[in-house]
Amino acid sequence: MEYRYQTSESMAHLYPMVKIKGHLHINKEGKSTRTINLGNYKRADWGNATAPTIIDKNTYPFPYKASMTWLSPTEAKAFKAETPLDSDQIEKNWQQKDSDGYPLFEFIVAGMAPNGGLAVWLRGQRKSVLIATAKGQELDDTAVADMLGGKSIKEISQTALCQNPEILQHLLDNGLPPCDLFDHWMEQMEYRYMPLEEYWDGETWREYDEDDLFYDDIMLNELHVQRYDGTHHQLPDDISLLKYHKAGMPKQLALRWDEGDSHLSAYWWFDDQLLYPVLHHFFYSLAPGARTDLLLRLDSRHQRFEMALKGGEMLTQPIDIPQTTYQLIIFKDGHELYHSKNFNKEDGAWDW
Repeated sequence: MEYRYQTSESMAHLYPMVKIKGHLHINKEGKSTRTINLGNYKRADWGNATAPTIIDKNTYPFPYKASMTWLSPTEAKAFKAETPLDSDQIEKNWQQKDSDGYPLFEFIVAGMAPNGGLAVWLRGQRKSVLIATAKGQELDDTAVADMLGGKSIKEISQTALCQNPEILQHLLDNGLPPCDLFDHWMEQMEYRYMPLEEYWDGETWREYDEDDLFYDDIMLNELHVQRYDGTHHQLPDDISLLKYHKAGMPKQLALRWDEGDSHLSAYWWFDDQLLYPVLHHFFYSLAPGARTDLLLRLDSRHQRFEMALKGGEMLTQPIDIPQTTYQLIIFKDGHELYHSKNFNKEDGAWDW
């Protein structure tokens, strides 16, 4: 079967890439390909898509392979990578609909990361899924000379950085991207979110009793997430985030709930360089292979707001997630109720 879908490249905002060539391979026999459309580092963050200038209304089979060759200016390196794609699995995902009956996905997106990382997603406005990752090989000037018009990798890298002062300044301030950055972003962990299941008794966190009248008044409305692996989940009627699933570490979280007649919302922003060591240590050292609960502890009555990890047969108590790994702000009935000490986001940052 053939379907209508758009293509887009993607890159992390602070690590722009220069695509040399990129294709989705859609026909093994005829070697037919679709060019992956240009992205925009200023608008299309990791896993996001940039709308094409011209909408392609034709239909195509789903691809069986993605291939990319690109230049990473911050590293002054060129890479080539390809990855097989499961066209049957793509089709199965593509047939998903939202609650109004509209398709969930519009784009097949290919992302280029530092150190030769390649990722491919299916993406729509409210949901995206990761379908493949790969690590490419580094290319030298000889291998890309014809594609770069005779210029060197270093020359094109310097030109690209000079055209992007923000990127150049970030490079000067922070140095080269960590060599394992892509691995951290794309690592998949099995967990579920457990919001509003506990209260603070003045000394410790306790689970609500079934006869607690306050707990009866708590109603979870929506939980949305954006992840460092480039995926996002913003479906209002879907409770799959409350079930065990494999996913990358959260980048942003938004939770909305009611307490009686009051409407509350909480927003988190996570620092990947601080959060990843905590999650990796828990998932692979403290509770290896265990299904994990990510506890969102939100006790508005006692003004106590924390996060913790629970799972594994050897751990009897949850492990706190340091509050330094995230920023948090909470609203109640349209007014700010709380923000973390390290909160420095601009007004409106929670509108995503």
